[in-house]
Amino acid sequence: MHVFFLREAWRSFKQHRGLGMTAIFSLTAALSLSGLFVLLTHNADTALRWIGDRREMVVYLKDDMTDTRRQALMESLTRLYGTTTYVSKDQAWKEFKEQIGDPVLLEAVGANPLPASLRVQLRPELMNASSMEDAARQVAQFTEVEDVRYGAEWVRRLDELGASLRRGTLAVAVLVALAIVFVIYNTLRLTVLARRHQVEIMSRLGATDRFIATPFILEAMFETAIAALLALGVLVTFQQAVVAQVVGVVFLPPLGALAFLASAVALAWLASMIALSRVLRAVGP
Repeated sequence: MHVFFLREAWRSFKQHRGLGMTAIFSLTAALSLSGLFVLLTHNADTALRWIGDRREMVVYLKDDMTDTRRQALMESLTRLYGTTTYVSKDQAWKEFKEQIGDPVLLEAVGANPLPASLRVQLRPELMNASSMEDAARQVAQFTEVEDVRYGAEWVRRLDELGASLRRGTLAVAVLVALAIVFVIYNTLRLTVLARRHQVEIMSRLGATDRFIATPFILEAMFETAIAALLALGVLVTFQQAVVAQVVGVVFLPPLGALAFLASAVALAWLASMIALSRVLRAVGP
C-alpha cells in the first residue's frame, strides 16, 4: 500500500512537472530567505554567547582586607555566584600598565592607586542583566567590599540585541510559513483540478478522502524536501562566500540543518492537510 502511494505521488509529479518545478523554485526562494535569517541569527547567537561567556563581575576590596577574610569571601562568592579569582594590587597595576603602554601617562599617575579585586565568572543562569544587577547589589552588602562593577548598560544592550535577533527571525519564519502554505495550497489545488476526473472516479468507487489525498500529500512533502535541500545549498554557498571576507562565519550545525529540513517538510504536511480538506470537497461528486 505504501509503495502504491509513493508510485502515485511520483507519477503525479512527472505528469505535472512544470507545476511541480514552479512550486519547488518558489519554495526554495522562501526557504532560502528564512534560512538566511536563521543562519545570521545562529552566528549572532554564537558571537553573543562568546562575548557573554566573558561577562564577569569585578568586586573591589577594601584596603584593610586580611588574607583570612579574603579567602572566606572568595569561598562565599564561589558558592553563591561562580568561579572567583583574586587579583592583587600589583597584578592589577601590571595589567593597567600593559593596557596603557605610555610611560609618560604612567609617571603622571604616580603610585599604584588600584585596589585589589575579585573577578567572579558568573554561572550561566546569572549571565543576564537582571540577575547580574541583583548579584551585584547582594555582593555590595558584604562588609569587605568597596565597590562592584559589571558593565550594567553593556550587558543590558547585549541581551536586548539577542532578543531582537530572535524576534526578527521568528517574524520572518512566520511570513515564510504563510508563503509555504500559500504555495502548497495553490499547487495542490491546480494538481487536483488537473486530475479532477480521476479523483471523482476514485470517490465514486468508495475511496476515502484520506486514500485520495495521501499521494498529493507525499508529492507536496517531496517537493518541499527538494526545495529545503536546495535552500541549504544556497546557504552553504552564501556562507562560503562570506567567510572569505568575514572570518568566523559558520554554517548551521548538522542538527540545525536537519531541523530546518524536518520543519519545512512538517509544515508542508500540515499545509497539505489543510489545503486538501478544502480542495477535495470542491471537486468531489
